[in-house]
Amino acid sequence: MGAAYNILGKTVQPHWLAIGTIATVVGGANVNSILSAFGAAPAAAPAPTAATTPATASGGEFDVEKAINDFLASSDEKKEA
Repeated sequence: MGAAYNILGKTVQPHWLAIGTIATVVGGANVNSILSAFGAAPAAAPAPTAATTPATASGGEFDVEKAINDFLASSDEKKEA
């Protein structure tokens, strides 16, 4: 016999750990798909509002400079308050 793990006082072969891991992953994915079919899936996140939307440049791309400037301005306001 090869190497084995001692889990809670029992000797467990590595192939049983692999089989258990695969079964858990596949079972979890199946449970999630079954629950979503019955409408028990978690609620979707709310749509972002204008206040939480990141700064964007023309063309819909993220504007890093504007985001940094907005952050610095808001942190300065917090320091002054």
